[in-house]
Amino acid sequence: MRPVEGRTIDLAGDPALLARFRAGDQEALATVYRAHFDEVCRVLRHGFGIKTATGPGRVPGLKDAFAVESACHEVFVRAFKPSARAAYDARRPYGHYLFGIARNLRIDLYRRRRAEPTPPESFEGDADEGPPVDVLYQREAQRARVRAYLETLPATDRAYVDGRFEGGLSQTDAAAALGLTRIQGRRIEARVKAGLRRHLLRETGEDDHGV
Repeated sequence: MRPVEGRTIDLAGDPALLARFRAGDQEALATVYRAHFDEVCRVLRHGFGIKTATGPGRVPGLKDAFAVESACHEVFVRAFKPSARAAYDARRPYGHYLFGIARNLRIDLYRRRRAEPTPPESFEGDADEGPPVDVLYQREAQRARVRAYLETLPATDRAYVDGRFEGGLSQTDAAAALGLTRIQGRRIEARVKAGLRRHLLRETGEDDHGV
């Protein structure tokens, strides 16, 4: 069901609303939801350009109205998780933050529809950073093993992973949310990838070549 369109808000410029939003206040969440629902639907409906290993590409929009609204609701489910709310640093408009989450969700859906061995990247323009860790969630048979491994991570590493891939943040923003530099964030990402490969190898005897 579509919400009644809300007034324009500036979450980044409204400290009181931002504090309530981060605390999970239901009225604040509803205000943000109403204000941004239509723009998130537009992103999912119209699609967007991406960078791939072979050059510029495009992820098409969803054509079915029900699919658009269902995907939009899922964007807000991801965005309103406690880790994602905490990861928003208010240095950019909240709509841009939602756009990153919507992009990643749409690419996930796109991957499922296309049985390609190498899906499009889900970076927000970070073409030099290598494959994103969110591909670790791609294989259903290994999902439980991946999550079990993530539960063993130090608090900082887990918070970085949550912000980066649950929250849809770039490496720079995920690191900054924890008071870290981008280089430190990249080191965490590399460490998590390497550790996961070792974990899967021990558990299954097979490396995850999609990482």
